[in-house]
Amino acid sequence: MSDPASPERPSQERSQPRWPLILGSLVGGFLLVAVGLGLGWYLFYRPIVNVAVQLPAPPAPPAPPGPDAAQVKALEDQIETQKTANKQIEDQIAVLKERLRADVCTVKDPQGKPPVPAGQKL
Repeated sequence: MSDPASPERPSQERSQPRWPLILGSLVGGFLLVAVGLGLGWYLFYRPIVNVAVQLPAPPAPPAPPGPDAAQVKALEDQIETQKTANKQIEDQIAVLKERLRADVCTVKDPQGKPPVPAGQKL
C-alpha cells in the first residue's frame, strides 16, 4: 500500500486540467456582473433618467368652435330668474328699513318716539 502523503501519486490525479474550472469561474463572474449591471440600469438609472429628461407636454386640444345656443339660452334664463329673485330680496330689505324708522313703543316711552330722518344720528 502506498502512503497518501508520499510524493508519488498516480498520474491520473495530477494530470486533470484546471482550466475548465478557471474558465467557468470567469464566465460565471462576468454573467453575475452583467446581470447586476442590467438590474441596476433597469431599476435605478432608467427611472431617474425618465424623470430628469421628460418629454414636453402634448399640446392642448383645440377649443370648441363656439358656445352651444341651448346652453347660452339656459344661462340667460337662469340669470333672469336670479335678477328677479334679487329684486324681491332688495324690496324686502327696503320695507324692513322703513319699519326700523317707524315709531317704537317701549316701557320707558309708551307713546313711541318720532321717526328719525335718515341723515341724523340719535
